Amino acid sequence: MTDRVLAAFTVAALAVTPPTAARPAAASQTVHVELAYHAPVAGQPKPNFSPKGTQVPLVEVPPAATLPAGVVRPAKVGRLQVGPDQAAWIPVMATATAAHPNDLCQLFIDRNRNGNFADDGPALEATPTQRPKTLDWWSSMSNVELSIPYSETKTTEPYFVNFWMVRANDASAPDLLRFSVGSWRAGTVTVNGISALVAAMDGDNNAIFNTEDSWSVIEASAPDAAKAVLSYTEARGTNRFMFLKDGARELVLQFRSFSADGRSMDFDVVDKPVTKAADRKADDMLADERGRPRAGVPFTWEHTFAAALAKAKAANKNVLIDFETDWCGPCKSMDEWIWTDAEVADQLKAGYVGVKLDGDIEKALVKRFAVAGYPTVIVLNPSAAEVWRAVGYQSSKEMLALLNAKR
Repeated sequence: MTDRVLAAFTVAALAVTPPTAARPAAASQTVHVELAYHAPVAGQPKPNFSPKGTQVPLVEVPPAATLPAGVVRPAKVGRLQVGPDQAAWIPVMATATAAHPNDLCQLFIDRNRNGNFADDGPALEATPTQRPKTLDWWSSMSNVELSIPYSETKTTEPYFVNFWMVRANDASAPDLLRFSVGSWRAGTVTVNGISALVAAMDGDNNAIFNTEDSWSVIEASAPDAAKAVLSYTEARGTNRFMFLKDGARELVLQFRSFSADGRSMDFDVVDKPVTKAADRKADDMLADERGRPRAGVPFTWEHTFAAALAKAKAANKNVLIDFETDWCGPCKSMDEWIWTDAEVADQLKAGYVGVKLDGDIEKALVKRFAVAGYPTVIVLNPSAAEVWRAVGYQSSKEMLALLNAKR
């Protein structure tokens, strides 16, 4: 790793005194790491994953309220619940503009939290864009840096977020603002002579670092370490172990705590009979699928609900609905590995008419069937009555159990 890349991660490096070569690391050895704020910079590594967007409810500004100069109604207010207490929360106001009277494409942020939206600088502005497939209108305000005060540590830390609002075509202005964190914390540390990169990611957009978030530790000598330490392939929840290669053996690291402001982290070097390969094996959902036979003749899917119902009724078969979206990773995995499984495909061909429905397009059917997540598989009998449903990724074995038990 180059000095330039290492410098990007270094705020403070704490050398932990290594044990002698003849003595293994003690289970009680604790490592303290100083972590620095990082936000995306063009050309430099950044996390390749982010938490689901947090929804901020918005309510109409009362008609009698005074608005900043030039503001066009509708104007709606809400509050970002970020930081350790209500004193840190940030009021926001989303408004329309004369050019876009139906969209909340202007965002005022009460950065000094004084209840006045006119003294915090100009509003963030977006040009609404329509998605070709869904026809929704999106207003996005990206790369916004906020300041979060932490009363307990008497510190103030930057926090980088991206905002967006979505309006259904021909609908009124939305009642929700969404945002997701784009910053992270990182540092370097030496553990028993091993130079390591450390990262921490806020997993729930609340600007509080705790056990609900994720961490990652990797030896600095690992291939592409600066990128890997920020990847979903390395990061895990705080209930999971991290590992550092130490010659022929691995050091096992167990999370202890974050400071709430994300400025530091503690973890232990523990004596556990586990390797990284064994620990991560359970994370590979496709391990059992790769060795299973593939279908020689694929199962055929319909793409309209009415056509599937008519075909099922004529053949006296059940209808299997696969609600999916373009952005759903588990949906793509099921397309690649589950529906192409030879045994699953044979079961489907024998007793089902399948229909794939895009949840972003088929919104009336999503509402009718109360679909709350993707993928959602729903089976109907030939009379269109629901027989069973399964939400989330299903392995081949799980799907076969459902198909065999609930025909």
